Amino acid sequence: MGLKTSKRPFEIAIIGGGIAGLTTALFLHHFCPEGSVEINIYEQAEQYREIGAGINLGVNATKLLHQIGLGDQINAIAGSKDGVFFTLRRWDNSEEITTIYSNDSGKIRQAAVSRAELLQVLLDAIKERNAATLHTKKKCQSVTNTKSGVKITFSDNTTTTSSLLIAADGIHSPIRNQFLPNTPPLYSGKIVYRGLLPFTALPTPWPIQSHHVMWVGPNKHLLIYPISQGETQTLNFVGCITTPEESLADLKESWSATCPRAELERDFGDCDGIVQEIIKLLPEEVSKWKINDREAAEGWVFEGGRVVLVGDAGHPMVPHQSAGAGQAVEDAFVVGRVMGEYLKQEKGRLQDWMGLYEKVRMPRANKVQETSRGAGYLYQMQAESMKGKSYDECVPMLRDTVQERMKWIWEEELEGVFEKEREKLMGEVEEGRGGGGCFCM
Repeated sequence: MGLKTSKRPFEIAIIGGGIAGLTTALFLHHFCPEGSVEINIYEQAEQYREIGAGINLGVNATKLLHQIGLGDQINAIAGSKDGVFFTLRRWDNSEEITTIYSNDSGKIRQAAVSRAELLQVLLDAIKERNAATLHTKKKCQSVTNTKSGVKITFSDNTTTTSSLLIAADGIHSPIRNQFLPNTPPLYSGKIVYRGLLPFTALPTPWPIQSHHVMWVGPNKHLLIYPISQGETQTLNFVGCITTPEESLADLKESWSATCPRAELERDFGDCDGIVQEIIKLLPEEVSKWKINDREAAEGWVFEGGRVVLVGDAGHPMVPHQSAGAGQAVEDAFVVGRVMGEYLKQEKGRLQDWMGLYEKVRMPRANKVQETSRGAGYLYQMQAESMKGKSYDECVPMLRDTVQERMKWIWEEELEGVFEKEREKLMGEVEEGRGGGGCFCM
């Protein structure tokens, strides 16, 4: 099924209207030839929104968003970092362990943002650019490969067919479950409390040189950071604690799950006084959810390249490196580049081009997934090298390790990796391998 043999645009269905799905649509619209694709996004909720608090986007992600003209909008909604990624503090007395600085002097910089505000930026861009058609109340149940494309069946018993299906429907993706049935979500051993509080409510004078603070202690850590600016500056609060699964009852991994603030006060009751003051500023009900991820997948591309996983559907990760959203943006960028090349080159099979996406992204995403688990152990003094040691013995080990931990995530030259793999694929196509030089499904 080639572009030359039909005047119809190449049909792409994106399942999931979160950050991964919307950024994928925008990168596809940006990189594919004008009029060459028709993109539909299917979201199971009644409206396109993301419940939650804040996320961090590293430079690895924001520089890609700058490429599609969203950099200024992202900077406008980001909280001020004041040149600090975070300052690491003891949980019991707030004494400084180390401070991780970030270079935020340029236009392209890290961005801590509200999920809801970021989602709105992406939605506005899609509508302004007419990049995709948005559909709500569409929960995908299953997909079937047919001669004419991928048939998608929704829970309301409606169906649609598309030339390419991109699954951006999160860690519980039914599409992933269909093609990778033996990789269920796994409990990480930790739960997290989340909430928002107004910047102006903080104790004054503020005793720490930054508002990007992480307190670390045995089996627990918590952090705050600004996620908006202007008149309504807001701080994101995250408190993470190791908890046996048998004590969780029916707690699920869900942004909508809440609990009384008293539970948070209990779990962090041994922390420093400044932490106690911050917790009391949170709402009476706070978000509470279990942290899951999955084992690394054997592949993200199925049905001859017609079904592709992106974001948490492909590589769900724990949040301890603040890297999940950035990895989804990287996926979206590469999928957009791959499809743009596929449609422009008119050479090779879709399967080979989507295989290029997998080659570029899978090793890096799997490493981020694995090291994110390790970061959680490190911040709670549970790393293998720390076992059997006292907290005071672990502190210098943490200080020595954490300084370099994020650099490789932020500084990846993704475009260089893509170009290298692209040249390899083009060489194979020219030599008659990788699809025999034909533009086909």
